[in-house]
Amino acid sequence: MIIGEVEDLGLASEAVRDDLTLSIQRDPRREGRSIAEHEGQWVGRLRRIGAAKLRHWGIPSLVEDAELAISELVTNALLHGKGDQVAFRFLLAADVLALEVEDGSPEPAHVSTADPYDENGRGMFIVSALSTLCGVSTDGTKTWCTFTIPTAPRRSR
Repeated sequence: MIIGEVEDLGLASEAVRDDLTLSIQRDPRREGRSIAEHEGQWVGRLRRIGAAKLRHWGIPSLVEDAELAISELVTNALLHGKGDQVAFRFLLAADVLALEVEDGSPEPAHVSTADPYDENGRGMFIVSALSTLCGVSTDGTKTWCTFTIPTAPRRSR
């Protein structure tokens, strides 16, 4: 994983096609407790929003990988984040899709290896495998990943 910000990727503002940030209000809960059902429903909502945006922009080939990355990033933030909200950002530029989740936790997400029978622990490994790049902000509160937008092959004349 890379330590740094999504903005460090050099996305020129004139190349940005879509930039959406949504905040999920979190209920207070004790460490180790399950997330509230109404909070967990945001995972599916954000997947649908991301998929709709990618289809709108004519990039259906990224939908499945982006949906899975959104699920993993948002679920991790809801489970392990600190504070009263989780912010999700969808940034689409000319040649890159960036997904970013801010969870308020100073403990950065990390790629771990899970044993074959473990039920958890593969989320960031999956995000890392699917995305072009993934990383954590220098302060540890944001986890992000990027996908290179495939270019359509040019037809020869």
